[in-house]
Amino acid sequence: RVVDDFFVSGPLQHAALDLVSSPAWRTHARRVRSGLRERRDALVAALAGDLPELAPACVPRGGLHLWVRLPDGQDDEAVARRAAAAGVVVSPGRRWFPGEAPAPHLRLTFGGEPPERITEGVARLATVLR
Repeated sequence: RVVDDFFVSGPLQHAALDLVSSPAWRTHARRVRSGLRERRDALVAALAGDLPELAPACVPRGGLHLWVRLPDGQDDEAVARRAAAAGVVVSPGRRWFPGEAPAPHLRLTFGGEPPERITEGVARLATVLR
């Protein structure tokens, strides 16, 4: 195994290489993928049930976030503030666009909560948007 100088210490690079090349890493990665898929699917199902108007145009195969387009006239930053006041953290979409956002969006993160909390969060978000 060759470790190169990428401005990261050699011992740290060796430790990372040992980790990702161990058999346990593949098992861990499968568990993480499975857990994220379950959370993503819970978010998609909750949106379909409580906020069908926000059904995502594209459901990602991986990752930690789901993008939804808000109805025209909604202010993504105002929605995010109201959601936070209701105990739901969402990101206004405009800060994630390199230029002017084509429409108001929210970035919903599903990686950190179990499915039942995701469902509860979407129900709270529905209250905020109505």
